[in-house]
Amino acid sequence: MAVGRAAPDPVSTDRVVTHRAVRSRPTSTVPIAAPVPIAASPVRVVVPTTTTVPPTTTTVPPTSTTTTTTTTTRPVLMAGSSVRSRGDVTYYAHPAGRCASPWLPFGTVVSITNPANGATVTCVVDDREADTARSIDLATATFAEIAPLSQGVVFAILHW
Repeated sequence: MAVGRAAPDPVSTDRVVTHRAVRSRPTSTVPIAAPVPIAASPVRVVVPTTTTVPPTTTTVPPTSTTTTTTTTTRPVLMAGSSVRSRGDVTYYAHPAGRCASPWLPFGTVVSITNPANGATVTCVVDDREADTARSIDLATATFAEIAPLSQGVVFAILHW
């Protein structure tokens, strides 16, 4: 070998090498040279896309009224509104003129009319009724004004 000249590379990098599967050929003891670059074929990538509509937001201007939260499925009443309803009314030991409701706000004034005899009483809600099947629990004295205590439960018209 001449001094100053590099030895030729045993593997040329400008050839394309392909490999084929060969059956039971004896293995070679030739050392493996550096990898030969192979021209890559273009790859087509398909990316699924979805279109989403951005959520819309609505801004509600604040109001000066106070909102009362209740634990019921009935609508919240605004001040000054008037509602009529029908429901079962019963009694319990409580001061006269006071009553319990499962869903009306405390301080609500309720008029109760017994349609069987036309008798009407008024009470102020100041307690919670545990049984949501009934509308109002009146004080014993107040219930006695619209029906005999022996009746126990009255289907009545409620107005607040």
